[in-house]
Amino acid sequence: MSRYGVEDLRHRSRGFSAGVAVTLLLFVLATVCVSWVYAGMVTAERWPIRWLKVNGPFERVSAEQVRASLAPLLEDSFFTVDTGHMRDVAGDMPWVARVSVQKSWPDEINVTIHEHTPLAHWVDGYLIASNGQRFMVPSADKIQGLAWLEGPQSQLGMVLENWIKLDDQLVLIGQRAERFTLDPRGSWSVRLTGGTEIRFGKGDFLVKLDMLISTWPGLMQGQPTLPVSIDLRYTNGFAVLWPKNMDANVGNYGKSS
Repeated sequence: MSRYGVEDLRHRSRGFSAGVAVTLLLFVLATVCVSWVYAGMVTAERWPIRWLKVNGPFERVSAEQVRASLAPLLEDSFFTVDTGHMRDVAGDMPWVARVSVQKSWPDEINVTIHEHTPLAHWVDGYLIASNGQRFMVPSADKIQGLAWLEGPQSQLGMVLENWIKLDDQLVLIGQRAERFTLDPRGSWSVRLTGGTEIRFGKGDFLVKLDMLISTWPGLMQGQPTLPVSIDLRYTNGFAVLWPKNMDANVGNYGKSS
């Protein structure tokens, strides 16, 4: 190799080394800058959370309860506070159906609470919410003013749907369902708010209910009180038990009348 070739190789080697050194230097500087910025971001003293705003209807849950449960989670900086964990913690509170958590620059967290609206009692201490889902809260069985629905856990949706249809029809005779039951054999029954027990049996109970409602004015004519029970399991009529007469009377109020 000639002298000029050796010199050229040495020149290229020095240029390559200088390029590598510059690249390494830039990398180190970038790493330091990133570390410095990150350190500033994660330091709560630099970017503290100063405001926690809580919104919601607050019918069953209070703003103070929400603040107390979330306050320990606000020790991180604005950039590192775990809003997902905050959402989970608030979501575990009784009566809370859904939670949204949002950051608002530069030092604010906004929390919105959505509460369950109970429609009815369900088995095993559960309540049924307005969205059709079951949920549990302390002392749920002591809550008054709600109908009691009973049935297999797997049939909650069907029981709820039929209860709504039933109650809509019972309004026509001035009654509401106090307890609506689907037993393990598939038989339907209801206890009215007036105390009357109605047994529908298996199958489409709405057909039998229509028959009862259409004959209700005639059934109640001259009667000072509601029946103790009504048995609609007959093919062409139903049996009525009155308070003052404990004998069952089969009324010809069905399709054959």
